[in-house]
Amino acid sequence: MARWLARLSGERADLEEFPRWFPDGDVYAMEGKAEFFLTGPAFEAISNAEAVLAEAKRRLDEFAAVISLLWPALRKPIVDTIIREDGGTRHISLFLSASLSSRAKVTAVISGGVAQQGPRRTQAQELLEHATGRPHLREALSVWGDPMRSWPRLYRILEEIELDLGNRVDQAGLCSAHERATFRRSAEVPEAAGLDARHASRRFEPPRDPMTFQEATAFIGQILLRVLR
Repeated sequence: MARWLARLSGERADLEEFPRWFPDGDVYAMEGKAEFFLTGPAFEAISNAEAVLAEAKRRLDEFAAVISLLWPALRKPIVDTIIREDGGTRHISLFLSASLSSRAKVTAVISGGVAQQGPRRTQAQELLEHATGRPHLREALSVWGDPMRSWPRLYRILEEIELDLGNRVDQAGLCSAHERATFRRSAEVPEAAGLDARHASRRFEPPRDPMTFQEATAFIGQILLRVLR
C-alpha cells in the first residue's frame, strides 16, 4: 500500500519519544530499522511532497511542544526527507538539510518499518486533543514549542492562556496570586528580565523574590500543562 513518510532527524533519545507519545492517529510516529518517521492517513489526502513537508513540519511542531511539557529536556528533531513508499520501493522525492534549497531524486528499497500501534491514547495525545478548537491554546503551544524562548514569549504564552480561560490563571486555580504577580513583575523589569524586560529601567520596583528565567520557564510550562489537563 502506498503511503507518505516524513523522516525525522535528531538524537535517538529525542526521536524515541515520538512513537512513545504519538503511536497512532491521523498522523503518528513510527520506527523502522533505526529510522523514525511521521506518517498517517492525513498525509494521503496530500498530492505532492512539498505539501506533505509543510504538514509534517506543522504536526512535528505540535507533537514536540506537547512532549516538551512532559519531558522538558527534549531537543526537537527536524523533518529531513519526504518519501513516497509504494510497492516495495521508496522514492525519495524531497531531501532537506535545512531548507527546500537542497533536493535529490533517488530510489531505495523499502526498509520494512511497522507502525507501533498503542492500545490506548497516550497522555500527550489527550493533551493535544484538549487544545482542539481552542485557538489561544494552540497559539500558546506554538510559542512554547519554539526552542528560542525568551521573557516576552513566556509572557505571550501567559496572555494566550488567560484569553482562552477568560480569567487570570490564579483566579482559575492554576497557581497562586503571588506566583503570577512575581512572574509578571519579573518579566517587566530589567533588574530581573534584563534586555528582554517589558518596561524601562527604574520605571517599576522589582519584586523582592524575582524569578530567574529558568524558574519562569518552568512556571509557564506547568501552567500550560495544567490548563491542557
